[in-house]
Formats: sequence, structure tokens, C-alpha cells
Amino acid sequence: REPGERGAGPPPQPRLALTAAAVAEINSHLPPEVRLFGGCTVRKSFHCRECASSRSYEYLLPASALGGMGVAEFDAVLSTFEGSHKVHNFCSGLRGKGWGCWEHDGESWPLALDPSRRQGAAFAYRSVLFCGVHRSVVLRGQEHLVLRIAGVSFMLHQIRHMIGTALAIAHGLVPRDTLALALRSPLQVDISPLAPGAGLLLDEIRWFDLGKRAEDLAFPPSAHAAAEAFKEASLYPHIAERLASEESLERFLGRMRDSFGGAKHYSAADYARLRRVNAGLAEATLPGHFLDTS
Repeated sequence: REPGERGAGPPPQPRLALTAAAVAEINSHLPPEVRLFGGCTVRKSFHCRECASSRSYEYLLPASALGGMGVAEFDAVLSTFEGSHKVHNFCSGLRGKGWGCWEHDGESWPLALDPSRRQGAAFAYRSVLFCGVHRSVVLRGQEHLVLRIAGVSFMLHQIRHMIGTALAIAHGLVPRDTLALALRSPLQVDISPLAPGAGLLLDEIRWFDLGKRAEDLAFPPSAHAAAEAFKEASLYPHIAERLASEESLERFLGRMRDSFGGAKHYSAADYARLRRVNAGLAEATLPGHFLDTS
């Protein structure tokens, strides 16, 4: 987990499981902010990290942070991340060095990946299964949005950069069409400020055995219900309190406006040049070989 990230998710129950009495006994010795929802045996070769088939995260965000954008439109922006895309512009550590710039009709833009081979950039791809507004909750008398992001795997800080990008678009600091471009192009596109880690929550891990074509571990409904109740009663209020007391989100939004809204970042002319250079890059690439601009 990333710094500041919290976790809530029921352990699975496929074989021999702890009884409800045993779970209650263990919880009686734990502080109230730490809960056990169940336990079970697993096969000897099971490795909780290596065998994980998908992970689901939540991000708690005050609705007021959207600026003038509505919830439905913000949800549509987030959904752009769904699918298999290159994420070098939305995480830490994936950008290559020494690729120079792509030139087109006398204009140029920096490259972050090798534009000549799709296979050479395979490491930059990640699959997002769902990204959007899951629901809303009222905390501290204020509406908060529960964002849900599910995927096969994620890179360092990827989700926080995704949230930061959506907020930059919501505040009118980044053109919306640039998001889809940055997900498809090998160009280096800096549009993803790093949102605070305090709002991030690891919600669920799933283990699907491809060989058996079945869940390696299954979550009992009672554990799901207990985890949801724990989030409502403890985790969401704690995260909202931290966001308010530390003012981390307000400071982030202020830095974002200063960095993305001034002369230090891209101008409208820069974004227009980016679109032209990216279109030229697509034209110079064999159809279906590396990228598209759809």
C-alpha cells in the first residue's frame, strides 16, 4: 500500500474457516480501529500477492473538490481510464530516457516510450476494469464521493495520478481530450498531478485461478457485510477527518491551480501543438501497430 493508504476487505473462506465465535474472540483483543472479518486455510503454494488476480480501491473525495463540474460529468471523465492503456503518463517510474522528441511539420514533442515497437512498450500497459463514482456518503455534514477503481494491477502512485488528472480536468486546467491522447500516445504528457494519499483505500483483493477457471478464494457474504459496516462506521469518518484536519486536499488543489493554471505549464498553443504532433506520429505508424488517435 502507498503511504497514507488504508485497507478494508474481507478475507476469503474457501475451506476450513474461523468460526464466528473465534473471530469475535480475536476482535475482543484488538483496538476498535483494527478488525478481523474472518480467516481460512489456503493451499500450500498460495501466495497472496503473486496469486492476486485483481484489486479494487476506493478514493474518498469531498464533492466540493469538483469545482464547477457535475458528478455525472466527473464520472464520465474517470471512465476514460477503463480498458488497457499505456500508463506512463499516470504513474512513477515507467518513462524511458533517451527517446528524444518526435518531429512533425517543423514541430516537436518529447517522447517517453519507444514509438517504433509496440512490444517494446508492453511494460507500460495496465488494465483498468472499472473507474468511476461508486456512490456518495455524508460525512461531517458534507457530501463525499466514493470513487471506485478496479484493475488487474497498478503501478506506483497510478491511482493518485488518475484522480489528480480527473480533478485537473474538472477545474478546467487540462482539456478533456488530452486524457485519451495521453493514454494512447508514447509522448510525454504532463497532466497528472499527484492527489493526496489520505483519501485512498484498498477495498478488496480477488484471487481467480486461471487454471481452474474458478475463484481460488471466495468471499463469504457475512465478511463483505462486516467490512462495509466497518468502512461506514470507522474508515470513512477517519479519512474525512484527516482530509479536513490536515487540509491536504485544499493544499493539493491550490498547488494544482498554481502549477497547471499559470505560465509554468502548457498553454492552449502547446495543447494544439501536442495534438498535431500526435496526429503526425499516428500517421507515421503502421495501422494497428502501435497507437491510434480515436
